[in-house]
Amino acid sequence: MSVRLVCLFWGLLWVALLNSFFPDEAAAISPLKKSDPLPVTVEADKLSFDPETGNYLADGDVFLKRGAWSLFSDHLQWNPERDEASGEGKVRLVDEEGNTLWAERFELNMASGEGRLHQGRAFFKESNFHLEAQELHRLDEKNFLAKEASFTTCDGDNPAWRFQARNVNVTLEDYARAKHIFFYIKDTPVLYFPYFFYPVSDRKSGFLIPRYGYSGNRGVQIFQPFYWAISRSTDATFHLDYLSRLGLGKGVEYRYIAPNDNRGKFDLYHVTGVDEGGDRSKFFWEHEGFLPGQVRLVADVEYVDEKDFFEDFGQEAEEYNRTTVESVIFAHRNWEKLNLGAQVKYIKDLQKSSDDIVQRLPEARFSLIRKRFARTPLFYGFDSSYNHFWRREGETGDRLMLRPYLAVALKPAGLAELQAELGLTQRLYWTSEQDDDEALVDFSVALSNRFSRVYDAGGKSIKRIRHVLQPEIRYSYIPPENQDDLPQFDHLDAIEPQNRLSYALINRLTARVEKEGREPFYHEFLYFRIGQDFDIRESRRDRDAGDDPLRPFSAIRAEMILRPTTWSYVDVDATYDMNPERKAFDVVRIGTGVNDQRGNRIGVGYSFRDDEYEYLSGNVSLAVFDPLFVGYRGRYDLRDRGNDLEHVLNAEWRFQCWSIFVTFRDRNDDNDGNSREREVMISFALKGLGNMFGF
Repeated sequence: MSVRLVCLFWGLLWVALLNSFFPDEAAAISPLKKSDPLPVTVEADKLSFDPETGNYLADGDVFLKRGAWSLFSDHLQWNPERDEASGEGKVRLVDEEGNTLWAERFELNMASGEGRLHQGRAFFKESNFHLEAQELHRLDEKNFLAKEASFTTCDGDNPAWRFQARNVNVTLEDYARAKHIFFYIKDTPVLYFPYFFYPVSDRKSGFLIPRYGYSGNRGVQIFQPFYWAISRSTDATFHLDYLSRLGLGKGVEYRYIAPNDNRGKFDLYHVTGVDEGGDRSKFFWEHEGFLPGQVRLVADVEYVDEKDFFEDFGQEAEEYNRTTVESVIFAHRNWEKLNLGAQVKYIKDLQKSSDDIVQRLPEARFSLIRKRFARTPLFYGFDSSYNHFWRREGETGDRLMLRPYLAVALKPAGLAELQAELGLTQRLYWTSEQDDDEALVDFSVALSNRFSRVYDAGGKSIKRIRHVLQPEIRYSYIPPENQDDLPQFDHLDAIEPQNRLSYALINRLTARVEKEGREPFYHEFLYFRIGQDFDIRESRRDRDAGDDPLRPFSAIRAEMILRPTTWSYVDVDATYDMNPERKAFDVVRIGTGVNDQRGNRIGVGYSFRDDEYEYLSGNVSLAVFDPLFVGYRGRYDLRDRGNDLEHVLNAEWRFQCWSIFVTFRDRNDDNDGNSREREVMISFALKGLGNMFGF
């Protein structure tokens, strides 16, 4: 960024004094000549013309206004014959956005564009960028030279940090090359680079800034990326990493944009282990777009050779606890009432052999969306699917499922909505061991209604509240059929019989909010649903001595989304078993928190599943101690009181032009909690230049 701003500095100077810096701006800011269509205003204590030299002279509080730029100096001289201009004495150039240039003196050839700025200084307001140089020399339209230059984003005469270069050669749309660069903290040089080059354009091939770090799993880390701008629509980043405890990492990330809104990326990474059997590898492909014929293609392909990859490189619990990886390539085509889709899906188990896992290679679905018979309340539709099941060990084969159905939608007396559906599922099998088929009828009917009322709240900003009450009841039936002879590839091969009544009640509260100076808006601050199933088939079961007790009633499930304000929330999802033998919660998930949208956020969560887990989670982000910003997230196991699942603490001390970051991470490294993985990371960021150094 610094080199780009050096170029911008020169551009602003030449635009203001004589010419357009960027060709596409030539129409707006033309060269400063007699025929210049832009008006030029010159004011000074003394204006004169020297006929012997042919120079126009301006002395004493010189002010030149041209377009968006204003030039101030003690003395200005212009020779129209030689097309040369010069000025000295507190030279200052200001634009309408507050960008400012200072110099002791300047010389400029308006015809060639060559010139010098002596004892120059620049400030660019938007990025708070400061630049100083003993001499800035424009060689031609694209080449510049800065001598004894320094730059920083810190304010003040003695900045907290700065870069100082002996020489900086800049070629627009190419590279900036510098010799003998020092990085200073205050007045102390701490790093030296004998040679440095940096891409001036947004996308230019070259080495990126290396990164350094330390991890408990990976050890000392040195990352050196190389960026290759292949074309306007493709690029790649190559990685060469040193990991002292794992080995040498090599990788490439390739990104592309293609016609028909196709875009995606490939990511390939491999680590040559220093210990026996320590190699790690990963492949990832992500794609989304359209093929010819309006076929949408989505790919999410991921492969790792072993679970250790996520344990070594994962940063979140969802990553380092992964036990499987899935790869899916999906194609889909929509018509007005027809859907056709196909996919291939491969699952790899990272903990054991995947030989007996059933893979869908491929799977296809075809559907006719529910369509009305003329103007009647009757509808018809059709669903179908085809699967080829493959695995290295075990039965393989093909399954074709066909399900035509009829439906009716009524609103008797305009009071309730009645929907019924009758379907026939036909399953056909061709496997390595047998061929078979099975037909199964299913029936369902649902009845629902909505009752609403608006209340006058009478509040300062909440004027009215609408309450919606929505009862629902549904009956579903699938007759019992002996399916023991069918292959067992997935849950659709053993469809459970149903004779079930489901009922639920939904409550919604929505407020109309009217605030002064704003358009009224609606805020749903409460959604609450409670529901249960009643199994008629189970209630009719004959229970003999020693049999399991009858449990016709399912657990009650309650869901609540509460938003009392736009900056607070409470979410609850729980199931409670009402059967006399249990009377206990099966699943409970609770989350609550506040977020003031200014960097302060607190959240607490509780998760419980019977006989599996019970833990607390929390996250905090605080900006109230500015310039210190802190954050924390963690999970604590309530069943194993000595097992803290994860703790991550982040802190940033944000100065005016730089920040220091400290991250402490502590997590389980095995299921028993006997091994811990701890990591401390310290990094620094320079404002406007990104993260430069990390330990």
